[in-house]
Amino acid sequence: MAASRPLLKLFAASPWRKKILTGGAIIVGTGTAVGLYRSIDCLEDVRQVGIIRFGRAARTVSCIVADYKYSLYGVPYPSDEYVHVMKSCHLRCAARLLDLAAANGGVFVKVGQHVAALEYLIPKEYTKTLSVLMNKAPESTFEDVRGVVEEDLGMKLEEIFSEFAVIPVGAASLAQVHVARLRETGEKVAVKVQHRRVKKNARTDINTMQIMVNITDFMFPDFKLQWLVDEVKKNLPLELDFLHEASNAEKMRSLFGHLPFLKVPTMKLSHSSSRVLTMEFCEGEHINKIDYLKEKGIDTHDVCRKLGRLISEMIFQKGYLHSDPHPGNILVHKKDNGQVEIVILDHGLYLTIEDTFRRQYSQLWLALLNPNQDEIKRVANDMGVGELYGLFACIVTRRSWKSVTSGVSKRTMDDNEKKELRAYAVTLIPQISQVLQRMPREMLLILKTNDLLRAIEHQLGSAGRSDGYIEMSKCVVSSYHHLAIQHAKNWRESLRLRLSFIYMMSRLIAYDYFLRFNSYLPRAIQFESNLS
Repeated sequence: MAASRPLLKLFAASPWRKKILTGGAIIVGTGTAVGLYRSIDCLEDVRQVGIIRFGRAARTVSCIVADYKYSLYGVPYPSDEYVHVMKSCHLRCAARLLDLAAANGGVFVKVGQHVAALEYLIPKEYTKTLSVLMNKAPESTFEDVRGVVEEDLGMKLEEIFSEFAVIPVGAASLAQVHVARLRETGEKVAVKVQHRRVKKNARTDINTMQIMVNITDFMFPDFKLQWLVDEVKKNLPLELDFLHEASNAEKMRSLFGHLPFLKVPTMKLSHSSSRVLTMEFCEGEHINKIDYLKEKGIDTHDVCRKLGRLISEMIFQKGYLHSDPHPGNILVHKKDNGQVEIVILDHGLYLTIEDTFRRQYSQLWLALLNPNQDEIKRVANDMGVGELYGLFACIVTRRSWKSVTSGVSKRTMDDNEKKELRAYAVTLIPQISQVLQRMPREMLLILKTNDLLRAIEHQLGSAGRSDGYIEMSKCVVSSYHHLAIQHAKNWRESLRLRLSFIYMMSRLIAYDYFLRFNSYLPRAIQFESNLS
């Protein structure tokens, strides 16, 4: 951004400035018209959706670009004044994006949630402002809900359900959930109903996002935002197919049925469609409801430990990751026998992780836990990050470079480190965007998932605990060795790897039991297992 400042001065003094602006306006206008033409199928889209939604987005992005360009013009970089002005811009522009998401709904809310989840990557002004989208999304009218159910299931609502709550128990960016009771069996169920026009609007919104990102890339060459559009294009069609979500849920149940604490609702396919998903109603409260957990005597550290184990197994061992574990999608329930269940909802977004990437990611975490700076650099280079390996390591761990080189499991994050990370988000935005653009696509959803998990741990008071790293380390060690054994060149190498696996797992298990039976020890106890 600083490099473009001389060009701005030259541009402001140029006699051709008006002609350039006029030409630019024609180009933007033509691009807008072409994008709008491609994004509509009928007059109804133009009259009710297309022009209005596109116009809001165009106006918002134009205001954001102008705000940054003119607010920062002439401000010396680096300087305290620059940081202050930049933070003010972030706050104003985040508010504009929030208003846009609230007005357009659907995909815009989904993208806002994704941005809000990327703490320590996106400036605090954005994540804090957009975080309200995690808990509150626009609701459809009951008439629209009735219309979608009856259109897709081919029967009157009252013929299918003997009871159907008018007010939803939850509303998200793409759908909302109503409690109901099946007429034929009397079973209590949860019915997820897609917002009526969200699928129709999706293509318009994606094309709109693409044009706005192209304009932003032209105005700010240092910022790389194409990764965000690519992720939406890839994942949104799958999330809008509720039968695909039902298939994901069944696969998760089969892969993780060995975990006694895990509960996945049973899907009722006979009463489901691509826009309506009927499932077993599960008791419990959202995982961030601290009062409920205290009332039921549920150990919050144990809940975080179990959730961390589940996510780690998904990433490192099974290669099948639920990529939207925010508090609204996770319930905690204490059964009559005293056992605690973790209920996972909303199975629309999953990431299938190939063995090659799992091996690389396992190697990276072994190097981070060891710590081994040369190995971190090597693996990061293999993953396409190059000279930005240090920033990449900080992004993956959500820790400072000092903590990374000291060993992230040996050093508890304090307030000074949090402030340092926030400062990174302000001053290293171009570099962070380059890392996000370069790294493997799988990393985007993994980072999002990890950030959501860390946010839950923070809410429940378990952030930075050593036992959390132990659960992950077990999965890292297991994944790395099992994949390495599969590619062993001979029986000697295979034997060496097996013995190494037994040795490292034994140390982790022993240390795990040590922590469990000495829970009175200070949380600052050092996790000093040598994972080399």
